[in-house]
Amino acid sequence: MSTAEGTAEPTAELIAFAARGWAFRDAVRAPAHEIVLTTVLHAIANAHAQTVEIAAADSPAPARMRARAIGRSAPTTPLHAAFLTGLAVGEAAGLATPAVAAAFALGDSVDAPGATVLDAIVAGTEIAMRVERALGPAHRERGWDPRGTCGRLGAAIAASRVLGLQRDAMRNAFGIAATAACGLLEARGTMTAPYIIGAAAADGVEAALLARAEFTGAPLALEGRRGLAALMSTSFDAGVLLAGLGEAFVYSAGDGGVVPADVPAAEAVRESVARIERLPSIRALVEATLA
Repeated sequence: MSTAEGTAEPTAELIAFAARGWAFRDAVRAPAHEIVLTTVLHAIANAHAQTVEIAAADSPAPARMRARAIGRSAPTTPLHAAFLTGLAVGEAAGLATPAVAAAFALGDSVDAPGATVLDAIVAGTEIAMRVERALGPAHRERGWDPRGTCGRLGAAIAASRVLGLQRDAMRNAFGIAATAACGLLEARGTMTAPYIIGAAAADGVEAALLARAEFTGAPLALEGRRGLAALMSTSFDAGVLLAGLGEAFVYSAGDGGVVPADVPAAEAVRESVARIERLPSIRALVEATLA
């Protein structure tokens, strides 16, 4: 395991970056528009696929908090809404998908502004991709699906940003999500493959909600001697993880995959995504997916 000087606790630096309260610059936000659009359109296209219908049949009744999955009008809990959205994107999912699904579910639940949700997705996706790069090729070679491992971390960060968690609580959410990180590449071609994406999104929401309630997580869940990096890779490099953090952004528009054709409400969704920063409530975009 390689580490860089001054990076004894890289998690602390990741959280310091993610917990900043100010908005990202327009140039930084720009790739997120395409990620959001592609993810949402895939979720709409498959919102009533067999895998989603099976999972939706077991949807819990919403209590105090309620949310809707992309492309589905029935309210459920934020956890299950995130799960159904991630499940619908399925094999088309990129590393950003859990963060998008988590941010939209919680954003719909708490009536968050579009800019808040977009910035949450930027922060979550950036951290997910940096962790994947830092874990190196050994992570995949061991059979882990990064969308389920690194994607969970990104979902927890995105959910934490939507909830406005402060640094200590966000670090707890990160630690909770790291403990739950999983997903096997062996599952490709089965219904478990999209399940990995949905579960990562739902776990990110749960981690943030638990942390908001003062549930604690391991502070060194990533780089600790028995942390995620030590168990899931032999090539972890903290220098790669932190290089240019907050200045050079590594997440890209290509993460969302190919835009599906013939998606209902596609034009309304495109219009809403194009002006997401100006939406007073993300619910307007969620509702556009239901047309």
